[in-house]
This record gives sequence, C-alpha cells and structure tokens, in this order.
Amino acid sequence: MASSFCKGLFLVLLMGLFLAGCVSAPAAVSPGLPPTAVPLSADGALPTLVPTIVLEPLPATQTAVPTPTLVPTATPVLADATPLPEATATFAAYGVAQTIGSSVNGRPLESYRFGFGSQTLVLVGGIHGGYEWNTIVLAYEMIDYFLANPDQIPANISLYIIPSANPDGQFAVTGVDGRFTPANVTGDTRPGRLNGNQVDLNRNWACDWQPEGLWGETVVSGGRVPFSEPETAALRTFFLRENPAAVVFWHSKADAIFVGSCDGLFQPSAEVAELYGRASGYAVNNQFTAYPVTGDASDWLATQNIPSFTVELKTHSSTDWEMNLAGVLALLEFYGR
Repeated sequence: MASSFCKGLFLVLLMGLFLAGCVSAPAAVSPGLPPTAVPLSADGALPTLVPTIVLEPLPATQTAVPTPTLVPTATPVLADATPLPEATATFAAYGVAQTIGSSVNGRPLESYRFGFGSQTLVLVGGIHGGYEWNTIVLAYEMIDYFLANPDQIPANISLYIIPSANPDGQFAVTGVDGRFTPANVTGDTRPGRLNGNQVDLNRNWACDWQPEGLWGETVVSGGRVPFSEPETAALRTFFLRENPAAVVFWHSKADAIFVGSCDGLFQPSAEVAELYGRASGYAVNNQFTAYPVTGDASDWLATQNIPSFTVELKTHSSTDWEMNLAGVLALLEFYGR
C-alpha cells in the first residue's frame, strides 16, 4: 500500500514540473505606463513610443506681440474734401473780351461771347471803322444788354459780338481804342472808313473781288488780293472755325436790310433777313443797287453756306436801338428752339 502511495506522489510532482516549463514569463512593461497602453506588434516586439509635447502657458507678466496694421497709401485730398475746380477755357468766358486777331497797326480785334450752346450767331459792327462809328456804339449797347440779361440767351446758343472790325479806322476818328462816346468823334469821319493800309475792308472778301472797288462814286482799294488785310483774314478764320448759323453786319446809313448772296440769291440768307426785318421794321432788299459792290463780307459768307445779311442804320449817328434789339431777340428765339 505504501508503495502505491509513493508512486502517486511521484507522478503529481512530475506533472507539476512539466506544467511549469510550458508557461512563458510575462513581457516587461515600461514603468509608469499601464499595460493596456502598450499594444504589441505582430512579432511581439514593443513599438517605438512618440512622446507627447505639452506647451507651457506664458507667464502672467508676458504679453503677446500684436500683429501690425498696414495702412495703404491714399491719394491726398483737400482738407475740406472739396474737389479741385475744372479748368475752363479762356475763350469761353461769358461777356469778356477775347482777341481774335490784330489790325494793320497792331490793335486787337475783340470778340465777346454770351452763352455756350452749339448754335452760333455773330453780330459785327464797325467794319467801316470811324466812318460808321454808330455801328460800334450799337454793338457795345448789345454787349451791355446781354451782360445785364443773360437769361435772354437760350441754352443752345452761343452769341458772339465783334464791336469793331476795323479798330485802326475807329482810332483815326475817335482817338480811342475800345469803348468811346460820341463826344470823342471828330467832325470829318470819312478818313476812318479805311484800315491802316488804306484798304476798304468790305471790298477785301473773295466774292466778285476786284483790286479797286467803289464807295459811291469814290474809288477805294480792295487790297492786293482777297484777305490780304489782317483784319479780314482774322474774321475769315473766326467764321470758318465757329461755322455760325447766321452773321449780321451793322452798317450805316441806307435804312434797310440787304441779303448776303454771291452769284445769285442765297435763299437761307433771304429767310433769316426776313425774320430780322419783320421784328425790327427794316425793309428787306435782296440786293444793294445804289452802286456796284465787290468783295463784300456778307456775300462771301454765302459761298461758305453761312446765312448773312447787312443792316443799314437810318443815320450816321443813331443806333436804332429798339429796332435792332427786337431783330436780335427774334434771331435768338428762332435759333433757340
């Protein structure tokens, strides 16, 4: 019986040793990490651990540097934000004298502008200088009227007034450049009809021009060639540049209106002359017949398709103010539509 007991005990001990050799030892784990935080690789090796970096907060006394704000460069403006005024052409000045040319003796031919519309009308006095000085006075009366009454100029009209187209002839009779009074006029006005070259400026235009023309029964010079005189050359340039709807020349003293035409009646001139005549009360004539006229300014304008006519005042001293104001206002109303 003892022998059986010993055999059983020996077998139990032998089985215990066998089981102890079949169990592997546990893998080593880094201290401080729980076992569940370390996954094993496929081959049982431990993976490489990447440390977690923790940023420490700034000390309480340290402040972050602010990001600078960039200010773009701006165009300078006036302190009161008022825009700069636009430049205005000198020639557009309302009612201010502007020089459009010079006489033989260097005197300015002046033009006054009223209104800034696209339709242009031109009034011309004094082409026969001091001999017809009342036409110059009439032109200055018109200038004064429209300075005082700018509302009479329609929005689509530019009115030009040339008071003295022969300033040398004016000076020969008045001794004054620019404005003058009847008291400045000398007794004999005939020398003032011609310019500084002794040319009749209303015989120097390219319509039936002749080197010699007539003034009544007096022979006068028409110049070397058409537009040989600086005054007529300046007026020609002015007319061609402005291309007016109509041009009125004031003369004295035939007491009537004469239509500007060349080589036959120019109907547009006749129509506008009739308009002025009805308003003013002057009789209208298609042609001046007292004596042959060559190289006339109004006639030349017909060759340029610009309507024109001559108004002859009643005397050599009156301006027929009311009559001519009515005629001019009729033109402004007609072209201002």
